[in-house]
Order: sequence, then C-alpha cells, then structure tokens
Amino acid sequence: MVSQLWLWSFVVVALGAVLYFVRWMREPKGVPVAVYLLAIVILIWSAIWHSVMALGGALTTVGDHAVHWGYYADWIVTAPLLGYALVLVGTHASAGRRTDLVALVVVTSVPMIFCGLVGDLALEPTTRYLAYGVGVLALGANYAVIWGPLRRAAAQQPDHMRTHFNQLAALLSALWLGFTLVWLVGPAGLGVFDEPTTTAVFVVLTVLMKIVWSAFDLGRLRLFANRDALHVVH
Repeated sequence: MVSQLWLWSFVVVALGAVLYFVRWMREPKGVPVAVYLLAIVILIWSAIWHSVMALGGALTTVGDHAVHWGYYADWIVTAPLLGYALVLVGTHASAGRRTDLVALVVVTSVPMIFCGLVGDLALEPTTRYLAYGVGVLALGANYAVIWGPLRRAAAQQPDHMRTHFNQLAALLSALWLGFTLVWLVGPAGLGVFDEPTTTAVFVVLTVLMKIVWSAFDLGRLRLFANRDALHVVH
C-alpha cells in the first residue's frame, strides 16, 4: 500500500507538470518546440508505467524479491531521451546537428538500463553483480560522452549556454548515480532498503530527474529568450 501511494503520487505530480509544460509550449518564447515535447513525452511515458505498477502490473518475483520491471520499461525510453535533451542544450547555439553525440548518448544509456534489468532478474548473486558491474561501466561510458565530446561542444557556445549545460550535466550525472546506488542497496542488491523505501527513493529521484531537471532547463532557456540571449540555428 505504501509503495502504491508513492507511485500514484508521482503520476499526479507528473500529469500536473505535463499541463504546465504544455502551457509553456503554447508560448515557446523562441525555445524549440522539440525541447518542450521531449519533456512532455518523458513525463507521459513515465506516468504510464508508474500507473501500471501502482495497479499491481509489470511485476514478477525472482527468488526472494519482487522485480518491478516497469521501472526498466520506463527508463529504457526516458534515459536516452534525457540524454538527447542534454545534447540539444550542449549544441543549441552551434552550427549543424551533432547526430554523432546523440548516437553516443543513446548507445551508452541503453546498456546501463538493460544490465540493471538482467541483474534484477538474476537468481545467482554472481550473475546479478556481474550485470550490475557491466551497467556501471556503461554509466561510466555515458559520463565520458557527456563530460568529454559533449562538454567540448558546449564550450564553443556563449558563456551563459555553456554554464547552463554544465549545471544540467552535473545534476543529471548525480541523479543517474543516485539511481545506481539505490539499486545496489535495494532488494535486488544488498537489501539495506526494503521495497517501500526503494520505491519512495525512486519516486523522489524520478521527480528530480524528469520534472525538476526539465523545469530548470526550460525555465532557464525561456529566461535567456527574454533577454534575447537565445539564438536558435535553423
């Protein structure tokens, strides 16, 4: 019951944020519509899977713990989309479209989610922690893309956009690490957190990642537009 309340609370807050972002999108103020749509799609997809889990679906039992595979169905889509949103910020005022950076972010984000699922479903501890380790390596590769070529691309932008990218990248990196650590101490890992506690922490992290992060991004871009400091390259 406690876990369901946390899941439903996210659904309510997410739908409220969707309405707010739609309101912003109706008056984009020079911010590309694609940026609004990314934030909206991420929230709707996540709200769907949180609803499914709150209703008792997307759940299976492996050994002595329950596997809420709905989280992975959510993350396998939203993690690459969040990375894509970060690429848009990092290359916003640059000439050309860096499809290579988008591909790198997607290629490194999908394995870290898939390995989490494999580890969660594994019966043997050795397999479980091996999958977790590979997922951590994929997270490291994702960080390497963000703080390597993507950061270098962002550094070529005006100072305010470069600073905005660095802040977004730092927050997203910290939140991804938070999910990784919670998995480790949750029921699938060391078992320090029980299922209700893990659900609560996941919901808080999800709100920070998919609502607060997106609101901060969109709000700052709209502020830059008001100052005539947002230049979109068509």
